[in-house]
Amino acid sequence: MRAPFDAVRDRLDYLADLGINAILFMPWTSWRDKNYDWGYAPFQYFAVEYLYANDLNHPEEKLSWLKRLISACHARGIHVIMDGVFNHCSTDFPYKQLYRNEADCPYTAEPFGGSFPGLQDLDFNNDCTQAFVRDVCLYWISVFGIDGIRFDNTVNFYVAGDPRGLPELLESIQNYLDDHGEQNFSMTLEHLRLDAATLVNTTRATSYWDNALYGECFDQLLSYTLRPGYLAALNNTRFVNGPDKVATIYLGNHDHSSLAWRAGERDYRGSLEWYRTQPHAIALLTSPGTPLIANGQEFAEDYWLPEDDQGTGRRIKPRPLSWKRRDDRIGSALFGLYRKLCEIRRSHPSLRSLNFHPPVWEGWQTRLDQDGFGVDTEKQIVVYHRWGNGAGERSNVSSSPSTFPLSRNSPPCNSRKTETGRTC
Repeated sequence: MRAPFDAVRDRLDYLADLGINAILFMPWTSWRDKNYDWGYAPFQYFAVEYLYANDLNHPEEKLSWLKRLISACHARGIHVIMDGVFNHCSTDFPYKQLYRNEADCPYTAEPFGGSFPGLQDLDFNNDCTQAFVRDVCLYWISVFGIDGIRFDNTVNFYVAGDPRGLPELLESIQNYLDDHGEQNFSMTLEHLRLDAATLVNTTRATSYWDNALYGECFDQLLSYTLRPGYLAALNNTRFVNGPDKVATIYLGNHDHSSLAWRAGERDYRGSLEWYRTQPHAIALLTSPGTPLIANGQEFAEDYWLPEDDQGTGRRIKPRPLSWKRRDDRIGSALFGLYRKLCEIRRSHPSLRSLNFHPPVWEGWQTRLDQDGFGVDTEKQIVVYHRWGNGAGERSNVSSSPSTFPLSRNSPPCNSRKTETGRTC
């Protein structure tokens, strides 16, 4: 069996062709046993999980395997973002063994901020924990040349008004980057709370995961009803102080069932109703912020995950991609749309800017405004305007999630140039 790291390398040209310029890897730090794990209960922070580089006879080669993968990404202009889990760790956290009395271990003596049930919280009340986590981050930055870190579960190692924990960690990383002339390093927070944008504005973070578009999309796919809040979800950067701080937006991620499954959930058809995801893909790739595409979303990968598995562990399971679906009738059509949208976004600065009109859209506004922008809940259509920071390029975008396209065999959206830019 080939190592997963090698399998990822095999697909890098495919991702580059799709138009992807960064990959967010789920945690690659090793976990405590041979059972499959998503990696969110770290066991050894400086080691690579052997299941990803499965040569048990040469465990030292795991690091080289990862370095080769990162180098291959960089050779194709693809940034590598590591998922860093620093609030909690495995209950078998090995560094407790440095102390005779496990209960007195300063790394885990007591929680800092919030707690994550069933896992061992790290204790940022102690300087040694702050230094340890900083060293972990700098190790992966300096030795492996990663281009960013997504900080998992930040709500539990942040205390408002306390510089310890997350703020101090971000500051120390940025100081290191500045001292070594490193630029364009992303630091993204999984801070699924209303104060996420404020936290990004007041720390060295560059982005935060924004659940709003995902929530509106999943609601619309089930209810067949477009709500006024959809446009507000698209204008996702209005709360951050750009241009170097943005939101990260998505239609789905590893925590949820696939977008294609949701599209056919109500009729028990799953990805057979893939076409209903097309307007949402258009919205994702034409809105401000940084769009994230869950792997397989671009060819309608289809799976269900429980939002809460009630401690059974049935949510954390391997999900190998069915790559043959990329070439069937559904996969090839949807892939063509994503590829075209990535190309349009790459070619038009207006779609990568933070400019968005209308700037505010309230829940009571259910018809387009006098200029023809906004959400019309009766016609089930959303229309918005994007423009670049220079002169000469403006884009209007409109789509109707509830009615477009009209048949199951409709081809993917064909973009066309207009006097005001490009519209789908």
